[in-house]
Amino acid sequence: MEAIRLKTVRTQTKYWWLMLFAGVLLIGLGVWILASPVASYLSLSLVFAAGMVMTGSFEVIFSITNYKDVQGWGWTLAGGLVDLVLGVYLLYYPLLTMIVLPLIMGFWMLFRGFMAIGSSIELRAYGILDWGWLLFTGVMIILVALIILGNPLFGVINIVVWTALAFIISGIFRIYLSIKLKKYKDYLYSSKP
Repeated sequence: MEAIRLKTVRTQTKYWWLMLFAGVLLIGLGVWILASPVASYLSLSLVFAAGMVMTGSFEVIFSITNYKDVQGWGWTLAGGLVDLVLGVYLLYYPLLTMIVLPLIMGFWMLFRGFMAIGSSIELRAYGILDWGWLLFTGVMIILVALIILGNPLFGVINIVVWTALAFIISGIFRIYLSIKLKKYKDYLYSSKP
């Protein structure tokens, strides 16, 4: 039984680098948004859409390549598919999207925050000690989402800053998660049964 669980964990950590790529992409987008606020709002729907399509693709690939071995792989797949669908929608309707962007982003961030919390709880089940930082990150994403959803006008006014922060926080979460998966993978492969 333990050998099966060990094989499952090894397979889950095999593609840790996909989460790393998604995290680096999100941080890069967040920094770009902060660096060019006027241009950012005008093109935010396209940048946001492209980022969502790419991160969604990484997560779909991650979940599909691990579907036999990852418990709860469907949640990662669902998150990736949500990103893909919203990203494609945003690419096709950028002007309409600019009007409702705070609500779309707020709900997207809320969904991502709950996914981050779920991932941290799964890491806790695997015995990773500092899973609490991942939980904290998920809670922070949810708080930012609730601020934007609670006052969409505030969201429109501050969309650039809040979007950048959400992207950076989400990116940090994914990079941190990928580092943990990599360390766990290295540990597992260095102590083969």
